[in-house]
Amino acid sequence: SVAGLCPGAANIQCCIPKGTACTANGKSGSCIATSSCAGTSVAGLCPGAANIQCCVAAGGTSGSSSGLCGSYVGAAVSSIKGNNNVMYSVVKIRQEHLTNPGIYSSAPTAADNTMTTSTACAFDKMASAAKQAGARVTVTSGFRTVARQEYFWNCYQTKACNNGNLAARPGTSNHGRGVALDLNTNCGSQTGAKPNCGGSSVYQWLKNNGHKYGFKRTVQSEPWHWEYVGASATPSSFT
Repeated sequence: SVAGLCPGAANIQCCIPKGTACTANGKSGSCIATSSCAGTSVAGLCPGAANIQCCVAAGGTSGSSSGLCGSYVGAAVSSIKGNNNVMYSVVKIRQEHLTNPGIYSSAPTAADNTMTTSTACAFDKMASAAKQAGARVTVTSGFRTVARQEYFWNCYQTKACNNGNLAARPGTSNHGRGVALDLNTNCGSQTGAKPNCGGSSVYQWLKNNGHKYGFKRTVQSEPWHWEYVGASATPSSFT
C-alpha cells in the first residue's frame, strides 16, 4: 500500500497489485520495488512510490528491439503521459492506418495520432487480416493525452465544440491508458436509435474477428470504440 494517493483516513491507501504489468523500451516488465528487481528498473512507468518502478528482466525479448512488429518495426518510440501521470511508450500511427491521414504530422496534444507499442503491434496484425478479407480498418482516435481528454470533457460540458459529444472525465478514459481505439465503423451515434451496423463491412468484420487479435467492443452505445484486452478478448455481445 502507498500512502498519500487516496482521500479519506490514513489507512485508506493506494494498493498496487504485486507485479502490475508495464512496458519499458518496448519490453514487458512488472511494477515492483527497485530493491527486488534483478534486471533493469525504469522510473516513471508505474503508479505509487518512487521506488516502485518497471522492472525488465535482463535479456528480455520482444517482437523487435522496441517491442514492435509488422509494419511498425523500426518506428520511432517516444514516451507520453496518460492517465494518473503514467508514462506510456507510443508510436505514431502510420498514415495508411489513420482514417484522416492529415493528422499524422500533428502533435499528440493536438490529435490522437499515437498508439502504445503493444496496441500498435496487435492492430497491425488485425488491419492486415481485415485488408486481406476486403475490409479496411483505420483509426479515428488512438492514445489520448490528458490535455486532449480535458478538451473533449470541456466540449461535452459546454456543448461549444466537438458537437458536444459525450466524453469521459479526464483521467478515466481508456484512451488515456493506451488500450482504446476509435475505428472507422461508420455506423451509430451516441444519441438516438440503437446503432444499426448491418451495412458496415468494417464493423461486421470486427464483430466476427476482432477478438482473434485481442480487440473487443466495450461500449454498447459506441460501435466504433474498441479496446485491446489481449488474450482475454471474446466476441462482442453487442449487435
